[in-house]
Amino acid sequence: MSKLLNYSLKRIVICAAAVLVCVIPIYYVALSRLWQYELDEHNVIITPEAGREDKLLIIGAVTLLSALFFAVLLLALILVNRILSRGMWRPFYQTLQQIRQFDLENPDNIQFDKTNIAEFDELNESLRKLLQANIAAYNQQKEFADNASHELQTPLAIAQSKLELLSQSKALDNEEYSLIEAAQSALTRAGRINKNLLLLTKIENKQFADKEVIGLRELLNELCVQFSPFFEEKGSELKVTINAEPTVNGNKILLEILIGNLITNAIRHTLLPGNIYVTLAAGRLTVSNPGAESLNKAQLFKRFASASHNLPGTGLGLAIVKQIVMRYQWNVDYDFAEGYHHFILCFSKLKEVTAQ
Repeated sequence: MSKLLNYSLKRIVICAAAVLVCVIPIYYVALSRLWQYELDEHNVIITPEAGREDKLLIIGAVTLLSALFFAVLLLALILVNRILSRGMWRPFYQTLQQIRQFDLENPDNIQFDKTNIAEFDELNESLRKLLQANIAAYNQQKEFADNASHELQTPLAIAQSKLELLSQSKALDNEEYSLIEAAQSALTRAGRINKNLLLLTKIENKQFADKEVIGLRELLNELCVQFSPFFEEKGSELKVTINAEPTVNGNKILLEILIGNLITNAIRHTLLPGNIYVTLAAGRLTVSNPGAESLNKAQLFKRFASASHNLPGTGLGLAIVKQIVMRYQWNVDYDFAEGYHHFILCFSKLKEVTAQ
């Protein structure tokens, strides 16, 4: 891929080379005829050997001087083209720099300066209108995310409490009790989906802006304590291996959600009691759990891709993982080997403090 400033330069050089190649034969024929005309005009008779030597000498000298003149002219054209192009495209690069520095959290930091070129002024005006429309949509989305929590969670909580009261206030038969229990389970799942969708919206809207240096070893130990009841309930055992003490720069809440979702996913999809392995090494965190067969990698991190009526999850856990990873330009990958699912989280911007 060539840069804009070099785009016209390459074509000028190619065009000049093509012209030079085409002109050489014409140049040679013209000079030969001119040489012969001068000999005939002045009745100069020379031997064929001398005529050939003189002819080649003169044609060579003239060709060399012409080529030198051509090279100087081409060099001057390239220099002028570079100077003119740099000045002409300066407003474009200024606009590009402004776009790169644009931040939705601070939309006032972008200001397009007035240029003396009508096309660039028109481009800047179009960009300004486009950004204003996006800023307005972003603010509306943020407002929706803030309000949706109250608008949706409250009726869900009321419905759940009403069902609990109904189940406790009357003597119900087994069929009625099963119906109420199914409705409570559906409402609980709807509440989790609502919370996860709101979380995704907040991550996409960059509403977790605060960053701090987080020690992954300490964070992982805290999460292991939090998740220990779930492992006991499942009959599984968590095996943690820490080979390094890396730190990352990010939002602690998002990082807890990220690692927590990977561990939760491992617990949930370990159908039989078995060991779940978490390995922290320099630059990566791996969560492994036993499984029967490989998962569909292409669909794994999409929203609702793994959700089904047979699974208690919302289908958004790994989508949230992917969104957080993209936010910090990290990477998450999946592999299946020797009867284990492996989710590998790579911190490309990880800073290694010490290694044990």
